[in-house]
Amino acid sequence: MKSQHTVSDEEESRVSLSSYSQVVHGERERKQDEPSFFFKVPTTYRQLSFCIFFILNLLWLLLTIALALGGYSPINDEHIGEVGLEIPDDPYQQRANAYQRARDAADYSLTPAKCKRESAANRIELIVMKGRFEKENNGNALSKEGLELLQEREQYILQKSGWENRCALVYLETFPTCQVAKEIYATNGNVTYLASSVDGCMLPYSPVFLFNKYGDSNFNDIPGTVAKIRASPDWLSFKDMLHKDFDEFNLESKILVSGIYAGTPRHEVERYTTDEEVARIYQGFSISYYNSKDEEKELDHLTNWIEDNLLSEFEQNFDNKPFRTLYYYPGYNPVDSQVTTDLTLIFISILFVILYMNFYTGSLFITACGIFQIFMSFLGANILYRYCWPTENGLGYNYFTLFCALALFIIMGIGADDIFVYWDTWSGSMTHYYKTTAHRFAHCYQHAASAMGVTSLTTILAFLSNLGSPFIGIRTFGIFSAILVAVNYLAVITFFPVVVLMYDKFFQHKQYWCTPCVNRCCAAIRRKLPKKIAYDQNIENGGAPMSAELNTKIESAKNKLIGSSSSDNDYEEFLPRWFRDKYTPFLLKRRKLIIAILVAMWAVFLGFATQLEAVPFKLYELLPETQNFHQVIFVQEEWKTRTSNPLQVHLLFGLDHRQPLNLHGTRPKNFVSGETGTPEWDNRFDLDEISAQLQMIRVAEEFAINPRSGLKIDNQEGINRQIVDSRTGSLEDTIDGGASSSVQGAYGIQSLFHALQTWENVSIAADSDTGEYIKVIEHSCIPCWNTFKIEPNPFDLDRGYIDPELGTVIDALIINATSNLNNDCNCYGFFPIASDVCLYETRASSTETLLKCSESNDNVAEQIGNFLSSGFTSVDEQWWTDYIFAIGDSYGRFTRIAMYDIQVMTVLSASESDFKKGLRMAKKFDDWMDDHNSDSQNPLRVLVYVPGAEEWKVSSILVPSGIQNLLLSLALAFVVLLLASGNYITATIATITIGMICTCVLGFIQILGWGLGAIESVLIVIVVGFSVDYTVHLADSYMASKSLTREGKTLDALVHTGQSVLSGAISTLGASLPMFGAQIIFFFKNLVYSFFLPLLYL
Repeated sequence: MKSQHTVSDEEESRVSLSSYSQVVHGERERKQDEPSFFFKVPTTYRQLSFCIFFILNLLWLLLTIALALGGYSPINDEHIGEVGLEIPDDPYQQRANAYQRARDAADYSLTPAKCKRESAANRIELIVMKGRFEKENNGNALSKEGLELLQEREQYILQKSGWENRCALVYLETFPTCQVAKEIYATNGNVTYLASSVDGCMLPYSPVFLFNKYGDSNFNDIPGTVAKIRASPDWLSFKDMLHKDFDEFNLESKILVSGIYAGTPRHEVERYTTDEEVARIYQGFSISYYNSKDEEKELDHLTNWIEDNLLSEFEQNFDNKPFRTLYYYPGYNPVDSQVTTDLTLIFISILFVILYMNFYTGSLFITACGIFQIFMSFLGANILYRYCWPTENGLGYNYFTLFCALALFIIMGIGADDIFVYWDTWSGSMTHYYKTTAHRFAHCYQHAASAMGVTSLTTILAFLSNLGSPFIGIRTFGIFSAILVAVNYLAVITFFPVVVLMYDKFFQHKQYWCTPCVNRCCAAIRRKLPKKIAYDQNIENGGAPMSAELNTKIESAKNKLIGSSSSDNDYEEFLPRWFRDKYTPFLLKRRKLIIAILVAMWAVFLGFATQLEAVPFKLYELLPETQNFHQVIFVQEEWKTRTSNPLQVHLLFGLDHRQPLNLHGTRPKNFVSGETGTPEWDNRFDLDEISAQLQMIRVAEEFAINPRSGLKIDNQEGINRQIVDSRTGSLEDTIDGGASSSVQGAYGIQSLFHALQTWENVSIAADSDTGEYIKVIEHSCIPCWNTFKIEPNPFDLDRGYIDPELGTVIDALIINATSNLNNDCNCYGFFPIASDVCLYETRASSTETLLKCSESNDNVAEQIGNFLSSGFTSVDEQWWTDYIFAIGDSYGRFTRIAMYDIQVMTVLSASESDFKKGLRMAKKFDDWMDDHNSDSQNPLRVLVYVPGAEEWKVSSILVPSGIQNLLLSLALAFVVLLLASGNYITATIATITIGMICTCVLGFIQILGWGLGAIESVLIVIVVGFSVDYTVHLADSYMASKSLTREGKTLDALVHTGQSVLSGAISTLGASLPMFGAQIIFFFKNLVYSFFLPLLYL
């Protein structure tokens, strides 16, 4: 059995002597080779060289300023707050963009005029919560005390001075009369309750309102009142105001939710649209209009008013106990202000790097120039990224996210590390003999530039491995970081060497001012090595022997290099001596144990890493759970009932189902979710076809009555639940006259054509036996005839008026009235609406009327316009225009109906986080869409848009995409190391080390319970960059060693590069510490990464 090998003193001396041999005798030829012109000029003309390279770096700043002044936005902050995890080529993402862009494009309103503050567009939400947020099932707010407190909070807002000028108004008559319903009382059975305030403001829609509506304004009989509400149409709305666990068997709720509504527009307008150009001129006349810019201004005005008048009260109530009141209001976004606050901590991090760099180099001049170089590298990288990086459609990216901005933090670490490497190389050369400074400069430059070149190239390739990422945020972050590392490398091998030359001649011997305390610290850390130590020329060049004095210095240096106990320790720094005398012997002596421990630790982390799963991005996770923002968003997404925020699937007719979005060459460099691209319309879309109208009816009834398995349809609420008790299809005809329509949920299946069918047939219905149209319901509208027949029957005709029996074109449809014409008739109808039948022409009829249009018209649009323009149906416009979209021309004239939307309520929540479940459902909808579009009896093609499917797709590929990029970066690192070192063993070991570091980081993520989300995906890219940089430095130094043994090479690598790597790690750790005070979770996670990674590496 072999005895365990230990490192003896003799072996240590051999190792150290090997190192000494490299320092004293190594690279003999390179040191004495005649330097090239490139090295002679900077040493001869130091000031001139410094000025030239300083100006070249300063040009990045000057160019940035010039571009900004020229209006070119060199740093585009439009997307600075975005994560960038969109996949432009993903069908689900394209459908999401197409839907939003189609809504923006088809903004022509059939009833454009608005009374002031008619739309309840902006909601202030108050949530009274009993007990601690951390204990979801502990506390009941549905009590007399909780309801009274909620009422008090509501009244505080209603009675606040100025609210009467911002609240949403209730109207008795809308435009053009615009009669406000001031202090209106409504009846509910034998109960009379207040429906609007004395100023006509809409009252808060909350449990307090419903308790008043059902006769318990003092909250004395909560169980009895809940029973009354349960038997009413308000039951679902009431449940939406409470915790999801509340039901008829559990009358407790931890929360009470209230909605208080501000209205838009603030002034009466004749046209309400998001398109300013369309609205400016309407049919040749100048009109008052309201567009998206006006809406944004009003929102800003409202937000400012709330923050000036209500926010302090909100914040105080949030801290109250035992009832805490959470709040949310339009424009509420504490994240932006917190980002600004947290970003100030980065300046503290930068200050630490500056102080440590000054501590390490002992020179303010070196430090100032080094930091200047790093900042100029950032600006230079941004210019190249913004205007020069080649893309599919030209040059430059206009997509700059917060992650790109945080690359400054990365380059502070990498840039400082490169500075330490060059500085240590230059400082270490003081123990070498050189004929001239140019010889010294050439030798140091070639060694340092080579070492930094390998690490920089490897880091660049690690970042560029993200070019294959499907996520634009990660892809652009990788590109920007790669450019940044490249620009920094060019700066550190051009500008920084002349900085050191300037320091060597003009600043090395000068003292700078500091306080006595700081001065002692500064003196303690200054370099103690002699200015120059010349070696025996007989040894180096066969020249004359050196003086006795110089020989003594050389021997002293030699003794220190081989571990001598010489008391003259002023010639060597602490770190190299510690690496040589303490760390390396310990490492070599216990290397097997250390390797075993590291492998065991790696195995543990690997086990956790294999359990890593993708997690969806949650908005509330941006801030800590102790803050209102986190709690209120969490409650809205996780505690409220599913029906309060259900996942609504959109069945869209009018968009091209195969390619709904035209990107116009913006893919992928400028892609923004919800904003990029224009909709591709389906040119065959035509709702005037009877078969098309029947298709719309049939589709809605399929989902409401017999939905396909796997679609997860909630068909318990039927079709258009909000008008289920209406005889006319109008919200006006409901119990509360549509007063609550704008604040209630769109339950069940939303089908506009079912409402239109009810409206058209309200007075006239077709007798299936006789074919006669008969008045069946009394209504406020006046039908033209109580009974009539139409010949030929329009239901048997389609576009073109082809007689099915004769096969010829019919000239006219004839009404055969079987009753007298009613004067001033204003309603007429049958459904489906026959093609090219202009019903308005019946007003001039007596007993016979031609219904065929005398001019081309969109008849369905005409009828919808008739419905929405009727005085008693104005409330329907609030929800009808959410499902049918029309386009107008540049003069404001109606062109055509462009899109029709059937909205389907599912059993999933809109904040569904189980991407596997969501994608299974989305795939089932895709199958249904394919089957429906392939059915020949359906004349129109449907596009299914499932909100959130694009995010589920992102979650499904986060982990495999991250692992793929990680493996690619490792492969590229191996290739570079192999080419640089020429040794496959060293390249393999270094690559395995990098892989182990990355594996440990992934396992650490799982241990912390974070999962792999949007933030972690970007931080993994940073991990690869840092781990590559550290490892390659040591590997390169190991291979550059002239020692003949592994132990000697290890010693050389640690002595010569260890302090640089350690200094880089210390600067990164120190720069991370201030971020412990950050509130934004991304910054905190970045801190943990940046703090854990150097510790793991060390």
